[in-house]
Amino acid sequence: MARAACGVGGAGTWAWFGSWLFLSACAAPGSVEESESAPLELEVHALVDALSNVSGGLRRTTEFPSSLDVTLTADMEALADWGGGTLFLYGLANAGGSISAAAGDLQALSNIEAPETVKLFEAWYEQRLSERATLLGGLFDVNSEFDVMPAAGLFVHSAHGMGSDFGSSGLNGPSTFPASSVAVRLDVTPADNLYVRAVVADGVPGDPNDPDGTQVRFDSGDGILWAAEVGWLERPEEELRRRELLMEQVPADEHRRGGLSKTAIGVWGYTTEFTDFFRVDSGGQPQTFDGTTGVYVLTEQRPFSEAHDPYQGLSVFARAGAADERANLFDGYLGAGLVYRGPIPGRDDDRLGFAVAAAHLSSDFRTASSLAGNDLESWEVALELTYRAVLAPWLSIQPDVHYVLQPGGDDDVGDSLVVGARLVVSL
Repeated sequence: MARAACGVGGAGTWAWFGSWLFLSACAAPGSVEESESAPLELEVHALVDALSNVSGGLRRTTEFPSSLDVTLTADMEALADWGGGTLFLYGLANAGGSISAAAGDLQALSNIEAPETVKLFEAWYEQRLSERATLLGGLFDVNSEFDVMPAAGLFVHSAHGMGSDFGSSGLNGPSTFPASSVAVRLDVTPADNLYVRAVVADGVPGDPNDPDGTQVRFDSGDGILWAAEVGWLERPEEELRRRELLMEQVPADEHRRGGLSKTAIGVWGYTTEFTDFFRVDSGGQPQTFDGTTGVYVLTEQRPFSEAHDPYQGLSVFARAGAADERANLFDGYLGAGLVYRGPIPGRDDDRLGFAVAAAHLSSDFRTASSLAGNDLESWEVALELTYRAVLAPWLSIQPDVHYVLQPGGDDDVGDSLVVGARLVVSL
């Protein structure tokens, strides 16, 4: 299929709204065949948060984290006769300030907050090996398939995308937003609703000293990030692909059969060398150790669906995780939430949600902080109340309220109240 080339690139200041207009023109109706069998599928999503820290925290301010997401999915069987092959490209641009820097929290209140940059975030090829197995390789967002709950995707707080224990691990985070690394992932479905998947990835995504652009490095000390997850789904696992869940799109199967049920357990770890928070060797130098691990369990259920439309109703989710206290900012995490789809008659696609994200600061981190003269409490707890109003198939507005208890675990920082809204434009 011949088509105009669309893309993003460059460095420095990102005049992203103008580029969004350009990419939107490329994605206009007719540029990509709009059918389930289209060999090329282009999606453009623009997100802007307006968030104000109005009470507590470190200072009063309003910030505007922004993100432009452009994805291209290519059916390689249709394009090049590569049976069972899929190519996926994901361009990402971020701009705007940090509301967490004002609130004083450690978990990140906005899941699109990142250093200003333009990059190729994901670029992978997936090959179907059999009816029940696929193999994927390339730049890969681990959180697109690991430690993810669809209903939790409504929320703005980053902990509901990936638990804070896993999300804050590693020397530059795991291979997920805002920096991905080269990875290989194997996915197997031994039974219709049972999946087993595993991934290995470069242990230090990007360049911690240079967040600008796409950085692919294989330094000797990077080590490997590995993860494995086993889960049970109400429907076939293929519908959990990120490209279908991005921006809460509705899989056709869910219209027919009602809600999603998912329960999973995952383990993860690094082979990287880490430095202990406060312990020293006989020479007074910080101790180092090889490897760190963590575990999580999660579940999402729909206990109630409305009789006239099984897709509307109440979803509940919960997650718990634990990590090595020697190397992780958070050694424990508890999260839970409620989401109601169609809470107002005639507003069937709107969603109302409330969620809690409670992160436990590791005892070793708190000991190190105490030795430096700053005693910290054990928990940072973030509450979020949000409502997504779908104004058109391509436009939604999402008022949002956050209340953070003990931001950063610091009693000297008052509880933070952050209010604002998210604007989403999708093409």
